[in-house]
Amino acid sequence: MGKREGTDWPPRRLSAIGDRWNAILRPAWLIALAFTVIADLAGTAYVLHENFEIQPVFFAVGLTVDIDEPEGPTVGPRGKEAKQLGIEKESRIVAIDGKPQNPENGIESLTEALRNAPGPAVQLRIAAPDGRLHDYRLTRSPIHSQEFEASEPLSRDMQLAIRLATSLLACTTLLLCAGLLFLRRARDPVALLLSFGFLSLAATMDPPLLMWLGLGFGDAYDVVSSSGWVLIVVALAAFPDGRFVPAWLRWIVPLSVLLAVVLSIDEIDPTIQIPIAVLLPIGLIAMWVLRYRRLDRGIERQQIKWAASGFVAGFVLVGLAVLAALEFGDANSRSANLLIVIAFNLGLVLLPLGLLVSLTRFRLWEADVVITRSAAYAVVTVLVGIVWATSTDLVKEMVTAAMGQHNTTVSASISAVLAAGLFAPTQSLVLGYTKRRFGKYSSKLKTTAERLPAWSATASPADLGMRALAAIAESVHASRAAVLTLTPTGRELVAARGIEEPEALAAPETVPEEDPRFTLQLPLEDDDGPIGTLLLGPRSDGNRYNRDEREALQALTEPLAEAIRRAMDRVQREAGVHKMISAVEERLARIERGGHAGPDPAPA
Repeated sequence: MGKREGTDWPPRRLSAIGDRWNAILRPAWLIALAFTVIADLAGTAYVLHENFEIQPVFFAVGLTVDIDEPEGPTVGPRGKEAKQLGIEKESRIVAIDGKPQNPENGIESLTEALRNAPGPAVQLRIAAPDGRLHDYRLTRSPIHSQEFEASEPLSRDMQLAIRLATSLLACTTLLLCAGLLFLRRARDPVALLLSFGFLSLAATMDPPLLMWLGLGFGDAYDVVSSSGWVLIVVALAAFPDGRFVPAWLRWIVPLSVLLAVVLSIDEIDPTIQIPIAVLLPIGLIAMWVLRYRRLDRGIERQQIKWAASGFVAGFVLVGLAVLAALEFGDANSRSANLLIVIAFNLGLVLLPLGLLVSLTRFRLWEADVVITRSAAYAVVTVLVGIVWATSTDLVKEMVTAAMGQHNTTVSASISAVLAAGLFAPTQSLVLGYTKRRFGKYSSKLKTTAERLPAWSATASPADLGMRALAAIAESVHASRAAVLTLTPTGRELVAARGIEEPEALAAPETVPEEDPRFTLQLPLEDDDGPIGTLLLGPRSDGNRYNRDEREALQALTEPLAEAIRRAMDRVQREAGVHKMISAVEERLARIERGGHAGPDPAPA
């Protein structure tokens, strides 16, 4: 006999959070939230301090400084003078005016020493990345910054504002997602792991990242960031219901802890650490495909769709940012670095949103529409970009040949017109496709409304009602539904779906319209007046019906009322005919037995 699931280790399934653990985790989460908020606020203040108090000291001598290196701050060339002298990026200042400087003392000590160096020129001893020492004499002058700013399309202050705006947007999104997961799914172990993981991520990304490293708290940063990585990895392996599928994925629990140690050791080559940190979560998301294929159509499949869409979109942006950093990271361009930061931050915004929708079950059934429409618009955007890029050179050559000279404005304008001409019809195709492909609830209910007259000619009211409720459940994913008709003495239950003890709805003391199980009540009324009520519970994902769904349901009520009235009238007529036939048959039988049509003679 195999072990019980609860006694296995690692566990095959994460258990729901009980009262005892909830009493411990709730204050722990509040402490983690406070820590993250403080880290974000302090990190923002430190970024402002670094940009307006630290960087200008180095800019004045034509250098840039990076303080996010574990071994201490590094410098690089900013002005023409430093470049001409041959100062390399990722170099380290080891002496200022002959006074030794230890980079491990931190950026504040180095900045203060450089600020206090007397004279219009500063003598620096700098260690190149390969360890070779060089002595340089750099002049203090605002011209260094002026030369650099002249080559940048945006001012330094504007770039800082954009960077902080996107970084704080990502932090705020992670905080909100963490809070909503904790408040709405406090007993769900997967949601709780992700909530703590998101808090950890928000506390260690930009802008707090610069503060951790600038103040020399690199080891603490490694602990916090690695812990959050472990929580997110375990949650991805057990997503969405806490079960590890396939079962061997439960070994991710101890494995992720060991890998987190590897990620925290500075001596290990980043070319080993980065693939581990990125590829393992991607691999776990890919495993969702196995689980998805094993599931029937329903809530859990929609959860996987939403979570996967958010992660894929987020990882695409983060991946592009990482690749761009590897490709252009050495370029001394703030604009390029800003674009990389924006892509990275927007990727972090998208990562938790899909999981949030998935675990809170917010409008799960819209996943197909959102994903397909987003993918289609991405394709349209790429096509428009390709047309614009390729046509620009072609039109440029044509304009040059026709006008005898190069005219960038004319060629760019014609290319833009061509791209716009392509965008309009392709956008129309996308909208038309998504409407045909995913407007099933409207078309299904419309088809049902068209079939109701034919059904009313043969089906009983109960059968007709069940057919209508089945179509409604399939179209708008109603969790429960019922059809009640009015009678001289009250109400009568015609059909019900997904309701325990449906007969109680027709009880005299029951007021169905006030029943909290039904979030939508639609009167059934035709030209002859009201005939009953259509009661609908919330969607199977727990959400209310959107406007399009309500309009489609409203359009069904009149045909349904007419069909039920016809079916009831037909059944009543047929019952009368059957009653007359039964009476005639009974009279004929009596005639055959007694020879007369009167009542049977009384016994002697």
